[in-house]
Amino acid sequence: MRAVAVATVFAALSGYAILVMAARSLGAADYDVFAVFWAAFFALGGVVNGLMHETTRAVSNLRRPLPPGQGALPVAAGALVAALVASVVVAGAPVWAPRIIPDHTSLGTALLATGIASFTLQGVLCGALSGVARWRWYAVVLAVDAGLRLAAAGAAVLLDRAETGLMVATVVGTATWLLMVALVPSARQALRLRVPLPLTGLLRRAAQAMVAASATAVLVVGFPVLLQVTARDAAPPVVGGLVLAVTLTRAPLLVPLTSFQNAIVVHFVRRQSMGARALLGPVLGVLAVAALGAGAAWLVGPRILALMGEGFDVPGPTLAALTAGAGTTAALVVSGSAALAFERHSGYMIGWWVATGVAVTVLLLPAPLTGRAIAALLVGPLVGLVWHAAVIARAGQDRSYAPAPASRDSQPD
Repeated sequence: MRAVAVATVFAALSGYAILVMAARSLGAADYDVFAVFWAAFFALGGVVNGLMHETTRAVSNLRRPLPPGQGALPVAAGALVAALVASVVVAGAPVWAPRIIPDHTSLGTALLATGIASFTLQGVLCGALSGVARWRWYAVVLAVDAGLRLAAAGAAVLLDRAETGLMVATVVGTATWLLMVALVPSARQALRLRVPLPLTGLLRRAAQAMVAASATAVLVVGFPVLLQVTARDAAPPVVGGLVLAVTLTRAPLLVPLTSFQNAIVVHFVRRQSMGARALLGPVLGVLAVAALGAGAAWLVGPRILALMGEGFDVPGPTLAALTAGAGTTAALVVSGSAALAFERHSGYMIGWWVATGVAVTVLLLPAPLTGRAIAALLVGPLVGLVWHAAVIARAGQDRSYAPAPASRDSQPD
């Protein structure tokens, strides 16, 4: 697992290095196009990661390998999901591409469709490797994926092809699974594993997992896409500066929380007897950290953005407010983890979708983009947090009033 942790840190750092390279090479006027394409790809990736999680669960439950002809191949399910998602991307391109990548609609559509299809199959490989505890090879996939992306981004900047080259770099790492299958026997063995489910059953469970994953992907990863779609007549430098500011103010809180979400779930599992009171300490702690971060963003944030190049002019108060919005989103991650710990999966999803719906509604209001973005990041997650708290409180009451099992002494002879 140490290798996985190291690979995860490398992937995160390389991702932020790419964002910095993009900001410095593209400038505020063009940064938003790349950043929104990046966000759209990884938001879709967050959705199809539900298939990876289901593959991990199904493979890890295997007691012995199934013979050929029995059960389903996760890679077959992955191929079907990949084809479906890529088809949806292409079919919807006339609607989304002119809004997100107006100058490169054909290239962007092709890259997004092929990239997300390959990402889906790479997720199946990662899920299978995790399911059989091949952590070293799983870490290799993460590291090579990030390394390919970083190398391609660096080459694009050095060759002065940043605008299109960075879009290619966004998806190039998804070819890692092909390298693994060609070069690593353990990868081929993992993809040959069958799970004790019919293909339709595996697809049904994968669809449920993808719906659950999409609940968080839209608001956490896809928020720059929402900003671009609702920008209206805002000038590109304003959108670019705002997208970069949102990304940088969210990272210190959301990256660690999402990386350790499983540990947060375990924390709440052990405190189920406390009901909704279990939320109080962690949520207040996250909000306190966000308040400190908001103060720091107000004081030094503009100077940090100035290092990204000309045009990224976001004042300190705006950065502070965006950091506070990152805090409410982080609190929603915590409350969602608690809902999962209390086995309220529907409540978990509804809370996230309510938060997303409220955020989108606020973004559609007739007001300046910056004000709408701040309000959306503050109000949407807070509404979702209240929903999760109510769900957890109800779960705590159900547990409190559940009749205790009769003891052996009290049972009739």
